[in-house]
Amino acid sequence: MIYNEFFLEKKSTNNLFFMFFFSIACFLLLLFSFPPSKILDITIFAGFFWIVISFCAVKLIENSFAREKEYGIYDLLYSSSGDIWLLFLSKIISFNLIMLALQIIITSAYLGFSDIIFNQKILFSLPLFIISNFGLIGVGILIFLITNVSNIKGFLFPLIFFPLIVPILVNASSIFLGIILGNELILYTDSWMILLTFALMSLLLGINLFGRLIKQ
Repeated sequence: MIYNEFFLEKKSTNNLFFMFFFSIACFLLLLFSFPPSKILDITIFAGFFWIVISFCAVKLIENSFAREKEYGIYDLLYSSSGDIWLLFLSKIISFNLIMLALQIIITSAYLGFSDIIFNQKILFSLPLFIISNFGLIGVGILIFLITNVSNIKGFLFPLIFFPLIVPILVNASSIFLGIILGNELILYTDSWMILLTFALMSLLLGINLFGRLIKQ
């Protein structure tokens, strides 16, 4: 099922191109929006970074379900009597890996252009990305399915999604900033716990509600 997600993603190359183009466009906007002295400000970068990632999560989720309907496998997948919650896990894992690749590329590019000295603590960005992605994608899928019955779902989905993920974005940005600056990670224990709570909550809710929401 995870292979199926990557197979459909591979066939829809415009989706990945859009995310990378959107990421580059946002950081070009950063260049034109702030004075030269602020362009490499890590605080500004951390905020922009998670905003870009949240928009990419929206695009991934919307396109995934749209592709399944386009290729005529939507009803086949979700009308089966199997464990539908496994489809939820396959989506959240495959999306997480795609977003993780995007996050690594963006972070590496930024560190390459900045004067920040690489430190071993930057490697802690990987678990941060993975945990945060689980929360973002899990919440996003559930909100998408809830709003999918509306005629204005394209507007309603992000309208509900973004206020709900504010705690994820704020705490992930705070930890990310501390990691790049080389601060002690123990200072961000509360933020880690909040991210873990969102990740676990979205997984548990998704496993229990995905099958009901997809068939509504």
